[in-house]
Amino acid sequence: MDKSAAILIVDDYLLIRTAVRQVLAELGFVNVFQADNGKAAQDVMLKQRIDVVIGDWGMPVMSGIDLLKWMRRDAQYADTPFMMLTAEANPASVRTALAAGVNAYMIKPFTVHSFASKFMAMVGPMLEGGPAAQLVAPAAPAAPAVLARPAAKPDGAAATDVIGLEPPIAERLRKCTVLIVDDIATNIEVLAGALKDEYAIKVAINGKKALEIANAFHVDLILLDIMMPVMDGFEVCRQLKANPKTANIPIIFLSARDGVEDVVAGLKLGAVDYVSKPADPTILKARLSAHLTLATAMADLKRQNDLLVENAHLREDVERMTRHDLKSPIAVALHGAQALLGSELTDAQRESARMIEQAAGNALEMINRTLDVYKMEQGQYQPRLESFDLVALLDKVARQTELAFGARALTVKVSNMPADVRCLGEPMLCYSLFNNALKNAAEASPDGAAVTVEFAPGYGSLHVVIENQGEVPAAMRGHFFDKYAPSEKVGGHGLGTYSIRLMAEVQGGDATMDTGDGVTRLTITLPSA
Repeated sequence: MDKSAAILIVDDYLLIRTAVRQVLAELGFVNVFQADNGKAAQDVMLKQRIDVVIGDWGMPVMSGIDLLKWMRRDAQYADTPFMMLTAEANPASVRTALAAGVNAYMIKPFTVHSFASKFMAMVGPMLEGGPAAQLVAPAAPAAPAVLARPAAKPDGAAATDVIGLEPPIAERLRKCTVLIVDDIATNIEVLAGALKDEYAIKVAINGKKALEIANAFHVDLILLDIMMPVMDGFEVCRQLKANPKTANIPIIFLSARDGVEDVVAGLKLGAVDYVSKPADPTILKARLSAHLTLATAMADLKRQNDLLVENAHLREDVERMTRHDLKSPIAVALHGAQALLGSELTDAQRESARMIEQAAGNALEMINRTLDVYKMEQGQYQPRLESFDLVALLDKVARQTELAFGARALTVKVSNMPADVRCLGEPMLCYSLFNNALKNAAEASPDGAAVTVEFAPGYGSLHVVIENQGEVPAAMRGHFFDKYAPSEKVGGHGLGTYSIRLMAEVQGGDATMDTGDGVTRLTITLPSA
């Protein structure tokens, strides 16, 4: 592949497409195509041979991950390099992209240099005539991680040594280390011989040595004899449990002493099990596997719980940070861009200034919306209710939505509206509410379709019914208004329908949805003035 290769940028955010196109132009790639969603990208790829795809994960109509899966099923595009350019940084998303066949995974936000270096690392072998299957993005400490499409292992299994992704528990168990503690060498030989094919084995011939090994090396489970000279197994267990570094290591007592009092004493000291000698290898292996599985799962749960606690603190920090720290510099960037637009600039400079202005404006809007939603969740948002003309507001939002989706020939029809309908609410909040609702309806509609907005009066309330063609997927219907639920429609920030209901409820209203017969109806209820 040379610099004339056809590259397709797929992202629903125009500024990202523009920025990526500019970087590609600086790299010498000028044969660049664009699409704002996966379906539009498919249309381009069916008409025009594409050599490389750079796609966002979250887009309306068809997401980047669905586009990638389609490509890997298509004979023409099965091996076409695909760079996922996304804000989805969680391990589950990375794992999904790898399984789908992604070649490179780049996290937003990114710098011009980091994008350029990762893109060239991906296509470099192709520029030199190497096969696409050999695409590997080298590590770059200063830039977001890029993951190569997993190479095949000799046995055909996919590589799993990706940072941030834990292998399945069954696979991790095979890497566990078992410490066998017994003062009789033949006992150690028998146990080690039975377990060596499944676990890494360490041995100790007395209690003191066992404590040294457990403190110095990683040990996942200890098979501990009770009857040993100088320091018996009970004392070893006490000292292991008293040491924070070794306290969580599962201990299985292994002894010829199988009286009730011995078993109870061992369990009271913190052992997880008690196996009588001579131990049947099959039973011993089953018990080891069960306890190692449980210990691994508990460790995973602890990490997840720690992460949840950390995220809860992070959320509070982000709320304070956005309120005090982020809005000011974004406002400065916005004002600076507007000042630049009022001066003499070249066409390229003016385009960059407009991009900065629009991006800063979008960032402020998202911050404000996120802050409002957060306050509503905490019961801290106090709407300033007043009587206003709901019909005029709906007309304004409908025209703006129609203009925004003009490229898809969508129409937004406001009908069955009385001349003057007064709503009791907060005008700006209602503007955000209906703007979000109509945007969602338009995104879910096929090209050339019509979104209708109708009014239905009620006793002391107003009902606005927004109808669009297309049904909500069955799996999503029970979670339509849940926070972050619309993962199938990953074109936004996960607050779309959730914020619609929240904004309605905070003003004393509600939002409901029903879908079927090829259409979806969203009913928003607000108090009448």
